Amino acid sequence: MPDRAAPRPSSQRGGGPARSPLLTAVAVVVVLEAVLLVAGAAYLAHGLLVEDATEPVAAVVLTLTTLAFAAGLALCAHGLLQRAAWARSPVLVWQLLQLAAGWPAFSGGAPWLGVLLVVPAALVLVGLFLPPVSAQLSR
Repeated sequence: MPDRAAPRPSSQRGGGPARSPLLTAVAVVVVLEAVLLVAGAAYLAHGLLVEDATEPVAAVVLTLTTLAFAAGLALCAHGLLQRAAWARSPVLVWQLLQLAAGWPAFSGGAPWLGVLLVVPAALVLVGLFLPPVSAQLSR
């Protein structure tokens, strides 16, 4: 007698196809980038509170801006998981900015920082344009 498993829902929204594992992977990398931004904000806050900050107002503004970008990236990752077409553009722009910030680190004496910034950005950029991901983010 054949094994009859319970029917699985085809998606979490409507009756469309299930979310691509590649789309989930792209969203997870974007969440990890948001977590790294929160860690960076914590580092900035630590420097503000523990060390003698020469420009405390600038440090506070930079910390809050970093947290705002982290929240925006987390929102975009949620949008990707919901297959929202609007999420692709801000994620794409962030990856390009991250590449531009990370690339000089390879020649500036901090290749570990370049790897930390460039590798995830390249993975997300490639992932956004793979056919399974692109098809699910198109309307």
